[in-house]
Amino acid sequence: MATPQPREPDLKGFLREIHRVETSLRLWKAEEDIENLERRLVALSQQDSLTGLPNQARFIDRLNQAILQSQRHDHRVGVLVLDLDRFKRVNELVGHSGGDEVLQQVAHRLEVTVRQGDTLACMGGGRFLVLLPELKEDLGATKVGKKLLEAFRSPFKAGDRGFQLSASIGICVHPQDGLDASTLLSHAESAMYRAKERGGNRLECFTTTLNQLSLERQELEQCLREAMQNGELQMYYQPQFHVDGRLTGAEALLRWNHPLLGSVPPTRFIPLAEENRLILPIGEWALREACNQMAHWQALTTIPLLLAVNVSALQFANGDWEACVVRALMESGLRPNSLELELTESIVMRQGREDIRPLHRLREIGTRIAIDDFGTGYSSLGYLQRLPITTIKLDQSFISALQVEGPEVSSEPIVRAVIQLAHSLKLTVIAEGVETEGQRDMLEHLGCDNLQGFLLGRPLPAQAFEALLESMDEKAFLDIARLPP
Repeated sequence: MATPQPREPDLKGFLREIHRVETSLRLWKAEEDIENLERRLVALSQQDSLTGLPNQARFIDRLNQAILQSQRHDHRVGVLVLDLDRFKRVNELVGHSGGDEVLQQVAHRLEVTVRQGDTLACMGGGRFLVLLPELKEDLGATKVGKKLLEAFRSPFKAGDRGFQLSASIGICVHPQDGLDASTLLSHAESAMYRAKERGGNRLECFTTTLNQLSLERQELEQCLREAMQNGELQMYYQPQFHVDGRLTGAEALLRWNHPLLGSVPPTRFIPLAEENRLILPIGEWALREACNQMAHWQALTTIPLLLAVNVSALQFANGDWEACVVRALMESGLRPNSLELELTESIVMRQGREDIRPLHRLREIGTRIAIDDFGTGYSSLGYLQRLPITTIKLDQSFISALQVEGPEVSSEPIVRAVIQLAHSLKLTVIAEGVETEGQRDMLEHLGCDNLQGFLLGRPLPAQAFEALLESMDEKAFLDIARLPP
């Protein structure tokens, strides 16, 4: 029998098998890579990119899980909403990159403050969420909230600048304050806004009363949106006088008369308008209305009247603000030097060199610029020389303290110093909130230029102010007629 010859190796088959194995390995590796990528994408979709903390979507998922667990084990769940107070100021001073740096520092402090097992999430824009999944008592959430506030005691830094920050915290507890995630977040947010309304740097717990206030706030906002088209907004004018009694002009003040709510106080609707940016269309309407009214009055009298109009922080920051002023002057025919724009001290000080250029341009065409509530904001007085300011309005808190008992608490030295400083810089000083004869006499003695307050005249609707104007014109005519020939 012939010995069988060994078979030639099937090289082609061997190569095919190797190729098949390699293909399988590549497919397996590709599938593994895809699964890893999918897991990474899911993780990124539930993470805040700046701080690395869970985002709102991840927070809600964990909150829903905590609610289910609480129903099984009969314990409470705490939800906290934390919002940085006036964080926009940080961005304005150091830019968004500096603001991001501060936010990362805030996130780190809060993260080391919350307990193990709690969830800290970041919603962006200076707002954080805290989940306390297993509370033994309602006060446990309050204790955590107080520790979070304490985390803000030390200043934060952006570059070489330091910032002292504070936060407003709203707290609610499952199940008594809400049964689902949406309700709990809404109630905690309502409590947080309540903390802001009370000055910030505090925490507030949700209550039934607070919920009612939140609903009223939503209704008020809707009414305010309809107020302009319904003709419910009205301009009032508070007269301003020289210390010798001559009428010098008026401050335009916005009023809202609702058919059902009646007269809504400005302290109630102005902050709401600013929060929802309604102040932009409302403020532009108020400026046009006041300029038109003053142009009308100037045509009726020989008195050189000045119109003072308040400018909010949001209006000042809006890029169209300068154009709005110019349009109002052109449409009304009011001379620019008859318009005085009032900005608070804190608004002006928050602006960079580029941001205040509109003030210089408006001053160049003749518009006057006043610092309102002077003395209540920043202590630095250097800006009085570098800004195109024409007028300082002394805050009424200084006026009310002029004649208090005891020289150690009297504001007289401060008022005297401010008036002397202003006059050395060729600025006009007007005192607001003058309510007594004694205050008026002392301000005249100290050399104050103009006065405004309830003693001299309350805010008046246009028709009543026009009647005052006519009486002042008549008085001036009679005084001239009595002069000896």
